[in-house]
Amino acid sequence: MKTKKNEKRKEKPKYSVLNNAAYLLKDIYKCSKILFALLFVEMICSIISPMFWIYLPKIAVDLVSGRADVQKIIITLGIFALAMVAINITQNFCSCTKYVYKNNMRFECYFKKILEKSLNCDYVNLESAEGQIRRQKAMNCFQMGDGSGSTVMIEMMIGIVSSAICFGLYSSLISLLNPLIILFLAILTLANFGASEMARKYDEKHRDKSSEFDRKLWYIESDAQDVSAGKDVRVYGMKHWFVSLRDRIFADYRALKRDINNRYFASAIAHLVVLLIRDGVSYGYLIWLVSNGNISIGEFVLYFGAITGFSGFIGSIAESVSKINSASVSMGHARDFLEYSDSPEPKNPVDPPDLTSTVSISFKNVDFSYSAESGKILDGFDMEIKSGAKVALVGVNGVGKTTIVKLLCGFYYPDSGEISINGINIKNFRKKDLFKLISAVFQDIAIFPFTVAENISMQTQEETDFDRVWQCLEKAGLSEDLKKYENGIKSPMTKQFDENGVVLSGGQQQKLLMARALYKDAPILILDEPTAALDPIAESETYEKFHELSKDKTAVYISHRLASTRVCDCIAFLKNGRIAESGTHDELMQKNGEYANMFEIQSHYYKKENMEMEEATNG
Repeated sequence: MKTKKNEKRKEKPKYSVLNNAAYLLKDIYKCSKILFALLFVEMICSIISPMFWIYLPKIAVDLVSGRADVQKIIITLGIFALAMVAINITQNFCSCTKYVYKNNMRFECYFKKILEKSLNCDYVNLESAEGQIRRQKAMNCFQMGDGSGSTVMIEMMIGIVSSAICFGLYSSLISLLNPLIILFLAILTLANFGASEMARKYDEKHRDKSSEFDRKLWYIESDAQDVSAGKDVRVYGMKHWFVSLRDRIFADYRALKRDINNRYFASAIAHLVVLLIRDGVSYGYLIWLVSNGNISIGEFVLYFGAITGFSGFIGSIAESVSKINSASVSMGHARDFLEYSDSPEPKNPVDPPDLTSTVSISFKNVDFSYSAESGKILDGFDMEIKSGAKVALVGVNGVGKTTIVKLLCGFYYPDSGEISINGINIKNFRKKDLFKLISAVFQDIAIFPFTVAENISMQTQEETDFDRVWQCLEKAGLSEDLKKYENGIKSPMTKQFDENGVVLSGGQQQKLLMARALYKDAPILILDEPTAALDPIAESETYEKFHELSKDKTAVYISHRLASTRVCDCIAFLKNGRIAESGTHDELMQKNGEYANMFEIQSHYYKKENMEMEEATNG
């Protein structure tokens, strides 16, 4: 019972339709005043035009039945006709012209907002499954063309306002005939609205599931096009596996969509039945009135048009309300992502240490878990890193080495405990100030489709110091490789935007990331598996270089190859969320504990690999 209540509470929209409509209109006025004007003029025309359509036939019939002269008939109907043509031309012009501006709103306003939010939000909101689903639902609101939530809301707002005003005008007219007709038409239309709402609510109830299918299908298709995965796919014959997995997911997706469409189809059948009953009774009553002489032929034509229009307007209002409710939920999903609160900045921020100084780092009784189900990754974790010290974090996979880096960078906050730099809790720094203190080479290789120089400076070419870029490349051991290219460090990278883009090997990519960290020259240097793609000899040389380059910095190294950690001042061996052993390499080897055991196991493979490399070189 509790679960059902929670589900209902979860389904309740966070933003009302009126709130979303006001939000959208505000954005339209801010981003495109031309679109705002077009919508307003179109709405006015859509109100005036129907009134002409119902009064023109009556006027024509009255003129003919009153035996008016031909000139009067032509002039009167001509004026009405010209006015109608002018209104319709204006309305069609606004309708056609606004199409471009509506698309511009999606691309220049909302997609840009989503991009900026994705680039600037807290890392936890980007990495977590919940955050990815929230972003996908926001994207779904704008990437469906004319069916996008923002586009539908724009159209339905015009439809509801104009239909509501026309509904009021037509109601006033029909009430002169018989107020009960209005009640009769309203009851039938509300019944039709109820059927439409049932279908819409069923659709909305399964919106999360539909977004999950979209995310999975996108993942499979993007992986199929991923160049880095292309070799494995071909060598291991994974084509049929990918296609089979996609087919299974798509089958479930298709079944869900079919079920939803069946609900809408049933709603459409109910609409036809209601339409037959409504119009049959109304038109029958009008025929009875004119047959008994209660109304004139001209009035018959007027009321006939009014009832037809009334039925259309009240139906349009019901349909528009249903559609705008659905679009509003989609718009709410977009706002939920765009307005999702990141962790707040400190109320009284502390200035960061001088970027040219060395700093100390402290973890005090830190507990952390990614979720309640995953359990604790860090459990009462303590670590002190002295100013300028070089510390290596080692241990088996999953003990929390990379998690420690994420916490130090402020990507996540500990569940309890404190992380400090120079004795100041990192929560007291502004996020941008904390990031300024850190240069990092992460496990995941991030190469962007900009020039080599921009990929190192992480700034525009105008802001990049090219001499400094070359210095960093030389220190990282990559300068000679890039001098071979005609445009050197001004060459574009990757083939995403330029088919002639530079594509580096795995080892070269790691060196480029190291050059990037050197260029930033922050007081804290983090190397998270920086040499995973290098052979043992190159790895050893790289660590020696970094040891020399980081002599005036506080460095945290993570490596699964223990031989490379010998250059560090201290090695921390992690187990069960804590430091199980710590000391220099020699001290830990003398203890003959778990670190020594792991080192001995790895050294066997290092010796074998070195011998094979020497034989290949000599041979």
